[in-house]
Amino acid sequence: MSKQTDLRVCRYCDCRHPDKMIDLNTDEYTVVGKMYYHKDCCIKKRRGEWKDEQTKSDLQYIKNQWVLHINNTVVYSQLFKVLNDLLQRGIPSDYLVFMFDYIVSHKMKLRYPNGLNYYADNEQIKAAYIKSKIVKADKSAFLVDESAFGQPEQTPPPPQNNKPIGFESVLKNKKKD
Repeated sequence: MSKQTDLRVCRYCDCRHPDKMIDLNTDEYTVVGKMYYHKDCCIKKRRGEWKDEQTKSDLQYIKNQWVLHINNTVVYSQLFKVLNDLLQRGIPSDYLVFMFDYIVSHKMKLRYPNGLNYYADNEQIKAAYIKSKIVKADKSAFLVDESAFGQPEQTPPPPQNNKPIGFESVLKNKKKD
């Protein structure tokens, strides 16, 4: 019979094992630092299988922009470790892209990858991100799919009256009075 102290929780966010529990006496596991993983979960984590394609492309975008705008001698493993830690905290990758672009466009100081941790909680950047999401949502609400309407069957006839248009109409109405 196993003791309660022989149970650990798998730290892989997408663990498929029941209750995420690791029995140290019976299960195959790996220890990374102080964190325990099922052996298969550790392999998936190292391969980056927990990230979708959009997240992977967002991280590559940040890497490329870092080289262009911040420093071309960045240690990629440090940069990706910081980015992965931010993702593990629950920060979406599109926010990380917005945050990085905001830092660059506003010429904020950023010299090393760990500086991203400071900006991730910056209230000014968070407010701008929320505002950009609202603006995008508002614009998409007013987009009209013109193909759904088709072509008009008849065109309206041209106006038949010879009334003056614009400021001229105001002047002609004044002369009549």
